[in-house]
Amino acid sequence: MGALIRDDRNRVYVHRRTAGRSLLPGTWDIVGGHVDAGETPEAALAREIAEETGWTLRRVEAVLGEWDWEMDGVVRHEIDYLVDVEGDLGSPRLEEGKHDAYAWVGPADLELMMAGRADGDRRLLDVVAKATRTRLTERLRLEPIGLEHVDDLWRLHQYPEVAAWYEGTWSRERTHESGVKRATGWESNGVQKWMAYDRATGELVGRGGVSIQDVDGRMRHEVGWVVRPDLWGRGYATEIGRAGIRFAFDDIGVDELVAFTESHNTRSRAVMERLGMRFVREFRRPGLVPGRDGVHDDATFVLYATTADHP
Repeated sequence: MGALIRDDRNRVYVHRRTAGRSLLPGTWDIVGGHVDAGETPEAALAREIAEETGWTLRRVEAVLGEWDWEMDGVVRHEIDYLVDVEGDLGSPRLEEGKHDAYAWVGPADLELMMAGRADGDRRLLDVVAKATRTRLTERLRLEPIGLEHVDDLWRLHQYPEVAAWYEGTWSRERTHESGVKRATGWESNGVQKWMAYDRATGELVGRGGVSIQDVDGRMRHEVGWVVRPDLWGRGYATEIGRAGIRFAFDDIGVDELVAFTESHNTRSRAVMERLGMRFVREFRRPGLVPGRDGVHDDATFVLYATTADHP
């Protein structure tokens, strides 16, 4: 098992294995190790964190990766956890003889995880990238959408109340295409939508966040949200939207962020206003028209915006 430990800038702690190690010498790795017989994964996490950094495990947030890998004929099953720790993050206590350097990896530093990896296996890089892009709010865990989220994405778009705004329920094929598009967006642009889960229960809440798309004839950073209908009215859309605004302005340096919806979607417009976004204008694009079935090219949409100096 591995421990994905982040600082207050959402960078992941990694350390370099010494050149004398028999397994993956000289490579950068996350905190982790084996689970002893009779030991729980949480107990193993706590032990390895203490041994390799001197910090104390405070909380396990979620599983961010689970995979098998083989070396020297031995197959290992790895589970990587997003965790919170106590201790001075500026002064890790490197385990003597095992690690000789440490670093904090953000989106711009991910290729460090490939240094010395002759097999080209990018799975550790991918799970570190996922950790840097995951966000926690008071109630939600927001994970960057990838192919592992396709089932939950499909479930969300089976609700009639959601399907009504997206040309009907999504097929498995359409959902897979959406998952590929969003995973590719994270890799190519460093931004796309999240899946939202309840931090306490792990239950699916919805999706949302920031993506880049054509809005009123221009490619813009757009914030949006979709919440399970049985959870409407509890402030989750606003919570997702607020996290998206912080990510856009604080993490990727966007100057302006927009949101849009059909003019008669009063629920979404109310969220935009609660987020402090200002109404800009109406425009036309394919969408829904009250009193008319199906999608129409001349639907009226409303555009809202906010800027970095007035979020």
